[in-house]
Amino acid sequence: MPELPEVETFKRYLDKTSLKQMIKEVKIIDDRVLNIDDSYLLKSIIDKQFESSKRHGKYLLVYLKPKYLVLHFGMTGDLEYYNKKDDDPKYSKVIFQFKNDYNLAYISRRMFGKLDIVDSIQEFIAKKKLGPDAFKMSLEEFKEATNRRTAILKNALLNQSFVAGIGNIYSDEILFRTKLHPKAKIDTLNESKIKELYDNIKGVLKFGIEKQGDLSGYPNSFLIPHRKKEEQCPICNSEIERFELSGRHGFYCPSCQKES
Repeated sequence: MPELPEVETFKRYLDKTSLKQMIKEVKIIDDRVLNIDDSYLLKSIIDKQFESSKRHGKYLLVYLKPKYLVLHFGMTGDLEYYNKKDDDPKYSKVIFQFKNDYNLAYISRRMFGKLDIVDSIQEFIAKKKLGPDAFKMSLEEFKEATNRRTAILKNALLNQSFVAGIGNIYSDEILFRTKLHPKAKIDTLNESKIKELYDNIKGVLKFGIEKQGDLSGYPNSFLIPHRKKEEQCPICNSEIERFELSGRHGFYCPSCQKES
């Protein structure tokens, strides 16, 4: 599933290709990805342009003046900017057709992504009950979020109302780097460990953004290349273990991430 680094990559791609382009038509191939009526989507977008964009967590919000287009990418979402003479990308669900004869396709292979129109970013964040953006939050905001939680760490990091943007893969890496067991309780962390966790959230996400969300080229020192059975910890060579928690699975090193 696209997590914060992937969605930040989509944002930068959209900014580079599609900002300030006048939209002459919107082709809706599959309206099941819409959270609003298709006529309302068309009315809100046609003859307007993408003025600017902002990412919050896993959501990309594109300013249309005065409303915002919300793009959520689900598990297999993507964007592709291409010449209208070319074939539409496979699994395209909505295509924004610009007056410069280029298109931007919103792609969703498994249909978990959604598009919406909202009046304001603040209203949307409140409606979705999203926590602070995991990459942009301050240490003070993170401390405030932890003060309200008693959950186990893996679940807390995946809870978008705690901090927004972290998913299954990056949460494993963050906990591995902080040497915290995924089932440890967040309210047992002392102040220095909270600061270390915060720093690792920022560091892991920053690296992911620099890699443009491409997990294939991660160095051996990260847990990410070892998130599979019969792999060894890059630090201590212990066998990496798989666990399931609240219906989701993850990976950790039982030696480096001891359960207290």
